[in-house]
Amino acid sequence: MIDFEWYRSFIHVYQQRSVSAAARVRFLTQPAISQHIAALEAEVGESLFIRAPREMIPTDKGKEIYTQVIGLIDRLEEISLEAKHQAGADLKRPLLKFGGPVEYVSKRVIPNLPLEAAQFIATFGLSDSLTERLIKRELDFIISTKRSTESGVQYIPIETEHFVIVAPASVDEPVGDLNEWLDQQSWLSFGLELPIIRRYYQTHFGQRPTFRPDLILPNMEAILSGIKAGHGISVLPSYFIEEAVSHGQVRVIAPERSATNVIYLAYRTESRHDPMIQQLVRSLKSE
Repeated sequence: MIDFEWYRSFIHVYQQRSVSAAARVRFLTQPAISQHIAALEAEVGESLFIRAPREMIPTDKGKEIYTQVIGLIDRLEEISLEAKHQAGADLKRPLLKFGGPVEYVSKRVIPNLPLEAAQFIATFGLSDSLTERLIKRELDFIISTKRSTESGVQYIPIETEHFVIVAPASVDEPVGDLNEWLDQQSWLSFGLELPIIRRYYQTHFGQRPTFRPDLILPNMEAILSGIKAGHGISVLPSYFIEEAVSHGQVRVIAPERSATNVIYLAYRTESRHDPMIQQLVRSLKSE
């Protein structure tokens, strides 16, 4: 009799092209995954993979079986999770732990959390450390500013950030070459390596900035306060400065020019059919 788990392991090996990667995704040992593949091959009567030194290459039979079962397995997992979710709905809301950048979570995530469906515990941090915690099952999902190459993590784009030049309200719109004007300004930054500012320069001028910032501050709120105080200019996401712009506290320089970055909701691949995760994607995805 074919075991459902054999097919689950087969699908992950097929998708990851690696027994070790599939083992991490499924939280099983490599020998257990190998046994599942061997058992399925014995039942089918043909090899499903060619064992290359660094890759599991699907055979024609492997491709055929994958095509036949992937939709069925996905649907069975969906049904199982939907039933589990419905059974627990009348008892209590699930508790979900998540992490993300403090500014984005505060401005964009918290106002849109579906609190009627779940309880949440938030933590703040950088994408790399949050991804590690996601893989270790310390977090249920994260808001990430970049995609990781780690296997077993799925990324859904929820918004494209637009980064713009932000200056004190008293600063006049530059006349002439924007690059030259920017080089002459006082700058506020998160660090000497000029994160975000560097991306803006590379996007519009094809080069890295050469100036040193006059003031280094640890977060966007502090940088925005410095701009309001007239200490200089910086590059910030447009969503973060909406209120300050509307109140005339700061202004956007060259608003037609921006640098972009995609924001992702990331979760473990095993959670892709979880109704709660899907509801979060719908709640947080920007139109």
